[in-house]
Amino acid sequence: MATVMDQAEQLAGAIVDSQEFKDLKAKEEVMVNDEEAKSMLDNLNAKYQQVQMMQQNGKEISDEKKQELQMLEQQMKENDKISEFYEAQNHFNQLMNSVNQVITNKLQGQNPEA
Repeated sequence: MATVMDQAEQLAGAIVDSQEFKDLKAKEEVMVNDEEAKSMLDNLNAKYQQVQMMQQNGKEISDEKKQELQMLEQQMKENDKISEFYEAQNHFNQLMNSVNQVITNKLQGQNPEA
């Protein structure tokens, strides 16, 4: 067990040292330190929470509310700091998916190159 955990620690270290992770953390810091970007994120998160509460209470989401969310999402895509963060997040997620695929293939006895 110690060997598995040691290797898990090594893998975690390699992920933290990866360029994808470093880029993600750097872009996240830039985004949350930008007042406009932070305000947009906070606003969108608040709207999503409202919608989630409505859904949990069995209420239907109005077209107006859906349109409002779409408009906020579009504004966020147009913000450079947010879009750069999402791009870095996408690259990091691709790395993690690749790592998970290698592990899955190994567990299933498949050749990682297949």
